[in-house]
Amino acid sequence: ISGKDWTGYKLVEGRSNRRYTDEAAVADAVSAAGFDPYERKVLGITAMTSLLGQKRFEEVLGGYIEKPQGKPTLVPESDKRPAINTAQQDFSEF
Repeated sequence: ISGKDWTGYKLVEGRSNRRYTDEAAVADAVSAAGFDPYERKVLGITAMTSLLGQKRFEEVLGGYIEKPQGKPTLVPESDKRPAINTAQQDFSEF
């Protein structure tokens, strides 16, 4: 990644998945909303969305969801995603 160029390729952010920032708080919030959030562990985001419905999920748990950055992925230049800027590129003008 450090300033390396590959002819015909660029680095873009890979796919990432949503995750709870605080599972205990999610369980408390869903229980307080009158639902059972457990299997043997807190339901995953997709299962919780099915349980609560999309709108209720956002109301109850929106503050507990994060979507981290994807890992850098090498793709052809023709890929529609924007190239990643490195810190070296960001500070090159200084």
